[in-house]
Order: sequence, then structure tokens, then C-alpha cells
Amino acid sequence: MISITLPTRTLVNVASASEPYLRSLDGVLDSFGVVGAYEQRPNARGFFDDDTPESPGRQITVFGEYRVHGGDWMALRREVTGLASRGMFAMQIAVDGLTRTVEVRIDGRVTFELIDENGYADFSIPLVAPDPVLYGPWQSRSNGLPAAGGGVQSPLTSPLTELGGGNPGRVTLTNAGSTDTAPEFLISGGGLAGGVELTRIETGQRLRLEWPILPTNVVRFDSAEGQVWLDEQSPITGRLTRGEWWTLGPGETATVQIGAIGTVTGAPQLTARWRDSDA
Repeated sequence: MISITLPTRTLVNVASASEPYLRSLDGVLDSFGVVGAYEQRPNARGFFDDDTPESPGRQITVFGEYRVHGGDWMALRREVTGLASRGMFAMQIAVDGLTRTVEVRIDGRVTFELIDENGYADFSIPLVAPDPVLYGPWQSRSNGLPAAGGGVQSPLTSPLTELGGGNPGRVTLTNAGSTDTAPEFLISGGGLAGGVELTRIETGQRLRLEWPILPTNVVRFDSAEGQVWLDEQSPITGRLTRGEWWTLGPGETATVQIGAIGTVTGAPQLTARWRDSDA
């Protein structure tokens, strides 16, 4: 089953005599487009290789039917055509239980065709998603600063008895989608007098922010924009002394280590947030 959720209603691809339903949905199960900017080799065959192809927005068209005998087709017409004035909105798409979300707006003319005297109608809704990626729901993992464990029991015994405790100060995130996704990282819950450093263990890439973080502050590292935000109000990206941003590839797993710079107060937490992303 396929369903889409618009700002005003959900349409399902199951014929109904009591409500409008989805007839077809174009442009969702296809991949997003990939467009190269090729340059002809002078006096030779072929093009120069294009290392940076672009992906334009995703074009989506919703086709629906209304087969309610004597129903209020005019109310449906107002609802559907009214989408043209909404600007950007989130559309949720569910296909056989897999749910994805894409930000869209009307791109063209919403059509509404009254086909007989019973009030039966066909309608189509042309949409464009400037970001063509289909996103899954947000996921998150949190952890605090590294802490030493208890070591082993003394005097030593055989086998050794571990006392446990400790914390590596790491979070792990996995992209189960089919294209790159850009995670974000939040620092909250405690003070870091000199700032914070985040290290991707597998590659050694670092984000080092030398800025005093108060216990009341929330600092967000946004990989999609390459920006660092203080309390969602002030950009402090300029205080990065290492800005090795990265994305999480399809099927890829990353482990991120938090490190304190300077004196620590309270219990600072690292929260990683990400979404599976599909082409």
C-alpha cells in the first residue's frame, strides 16, 4: 500500500466511495536526477571527466480521484487548489511500511477536473522538492564525557576480576539509507570552559570549537550547513579551530568521541542526531 500525507489529509491508493484516494504517484520511486556539466575534449573524442555532478530538485506529481456520489466536491477543490498558496510543506510518503519525508512546494498548476454530474472528479498536484533526498525519521544517540573505569580487583586474582564502570564518551550512528546523510551534534547539560572537540574515530576527522560553553547553553554542529549554532540564535562557526566536516555514506557507521577543552562543570552530554537518507 502507498499513502501520502499532505497538510490537509492523507491519501491512500485504495479506491473509495466515501473519500478521495490516490490513483498514482510519479517521481517518488525513481532516484533523484544526476546532471553533469561536461566539457568536450578539444580536437579529440569524448568529454573531460566530471567529478562534481549536480542533483536538481525532485519532481513529484500526485494523481487523485474523487468518487463520492453527491459529495461536496467543491470543498475538496478548495482544499486541493489551496495548496498552491502554502509555500514549502512536509509531505510524508509510506510505501509498504517504509516511511520517508520530503519538503515540497507546488510547482505548476493544481488541476481539478469535474467529470460528471455526480460530482466525480480527477485532480493532480505538481510538486517540486528542492532537496531531492527522501528522509527517514530522526534518530538519536547520547553519551557523556569519557570517564575512567575501575580497573581490576587488587590483589590480583586468576582469572582477573574487572571492577567495571567507566565510559568511553562515544556515540555510534549508522545510515541505513541509500545516499549520504548529514548528521548533527548537540552539546548540552554542562559547562566546558574552553570548548569541545568531536572526533570521528574511524577517520580522525575533528570538529574543535574553542568557545566557552555555559551549563545553560546548547551548541549544535550542523553538518548539512557546515555551521555551529549557540542556542539556535548565534552562529559561532568562526571559533572552529578544526572544521573537518563529514557526511555519513549509505550503509556506513561512524563512531564519534567527545572531548572537553578546559574545566568541566555539570555533566555535558553529546547527542548525535541523523536520518536515514534515500536517493
